[in-house]
Amino acid sequence: MRHARHSINVGLTRAVQVGVLTGFTALVAGVMAAPSAIAAPAPAAPQNAKLPSTNASPKVYVFPMSGQMGTDVSKQLVEIMVEDIRKQKPDIIVYHLKSADIDRNNYLRNDDREEFGMPAIEEYRDMVKRLHEDLRDIPQIMWVEDSVGFASLVALGWPDLYMKSDARLWGLSRVASMAQGWEDPDVKSKMETAWTGIGKGILQQGGYNLVLGDAMMFPDKQLSVRFKGREVEWLENTTGVWIVDGSGDATANFDATLAEDVLLSDGTADTLDDLMFLLGYREFSQVESGPKLAEQYVNDWRKAFERVQEWLTDLEQIDDPGTVGLGKRRAVLEKMLAALKQYPAIEARLGRRGINQTAIEIEIDNIKKDIQRIREAERGNRNNGGGGGGSGRPGLGGGGMGGRRGT
Repeated sequence: MRHARHSINVGLTRAVQVGVLTGFTALVAGVMAAPSAIAAPAPAAPQNAKLPSTNASPKVYVFPMSGQMGTDVSKQLVEIMVEDIRKQKPDIIVYHLKSADIDRNNYLRNDDREEFGMPAIEEYRDMVKRLHEDLRDIPQIMWVEDSVGFASLVALGWPDLYMKSDARLWGLSRVASMAQGWEDPDVKSKMETAWTGIGKGILQQGGYNLVLGDAMMFPDKQLSVRFKGREVEWLENTTGVWIVDGSGDATANFDATLAEDVLLSDGTADTLDDLMFLLGYREFSQVESGPKLAEQYVNDWRKAFERVQEWLTDLEQIDDPGTVGLGKRRAVLEKMLAALKQYPAIEARLGRRGINQTAIEIEIDNIKKDIQRIREAERGNRNNGGGGGGSGRPGLGGGGMGGRRGT
C-alpha cells in the first residue's frame, strides 16, 4: 500500500493541489488582511440551562465523544446526535470525552499518527457553538475520561467539567505548533495568532480565563493560581500560592487530581453513577440511543474508509490506456467520490495525502475528456482509412490519481 500512496501524491495535478489548499489559503489571506479580527475573543456563548432541582430521577443522555478528533468526533456526529437529543428530550446531557493522541504507556511506542486528532480548529469551534446554542435549554456536563491533543480544546468548551480519576487534560501545545511549518517569521507569527485566537475562543465559551489558555498552548508561559474562597485567579507567573507550571519550556497539563485541586475540574467521578451522585442525584435513567448511535456512526465511516482504501489499490492495478481502462478508472473514482460526500471523515483522512472531493472531480473530468478525445481520434482514423488512435495526453494510461503518470 505504500507504493499506492506514493503514486497518488506524484500524480496530482496543479489544479488538484489548488483544490486541496483552497480552504487553508482563504484562512491565510484572512489572517494577513485582518489578523486582529481573527484573533479577537469570541462572543460568550448563551448560558445553558441549570441542572433540574425538582427532578428526583432525571433522564440522562450520554453523548460519547470517543476516538479521533475530526473523524470519529466530528460535525457529522454532532448533527446525528443533536437530532436524536431533540427527539429523546433528556433532562441532562453528559458529554463523555475519550480522545488521546498519546498512549498512556509511552515506552511501548504504539501511538498511531494516523489516529492523531485533525487540526480542524474551526470545526471544533463550530461543534462547541452548535451544541451550546441548539441545546441551550438542556443542562450540559463535560465528563473527561482521557483527553490529549485537540480534544482538550473541546473539553474546555464547557464550564461544568468533571474528570475520571486517571484522566488527562493535556496537549494544547498542538494548537500553537500548527504554525511552525511556516518559514517566514511574520507569517508564522500571524498564523500562530490566528490558530490560538480560535482556540481561546473555545475556552471563552466554557468561561475559562485566557491566562489558562496561554499556559496550556505556549511552552514559554508560566502559570500559578491563588484562591479567593471558592474562586480561583489564574496568574501568568509564579507568584500564586500554587504553581502549576513554572518551567518556562513546557506547556501546562492537568491530571484529574491537579485539575480538582486548582478548581479547574468540578469533581472526580469514575462511573456515570458517581457523576450523577456528585451532581446531586441518587437515581436517574439513561437514554439508550446515544452510545448506540455514536458507535454506529464510527463503525460505518471506518468501514467505508476501508472500502476506499481498497478502491485506491484497484486504481493502481488499472493499466489499460484505452477507453475500457479509463471507464474502469472513472467508475472507481465515482464510487470514491460518493463515499467522501457521505462521510466527510474519509475526506479528512485522505486530505493528508492530497485526496479530496475536488481532486477526484478534476480527475473524473479529465477522464471524460480523454475518453472523448480517443473516440474522436478513432472516428477520424476510420474516416481516413487509418488505424486505431490513442489519447492526446502522454502517460494517460496509468496517470492521474492512483496511477503511474510521471513514473
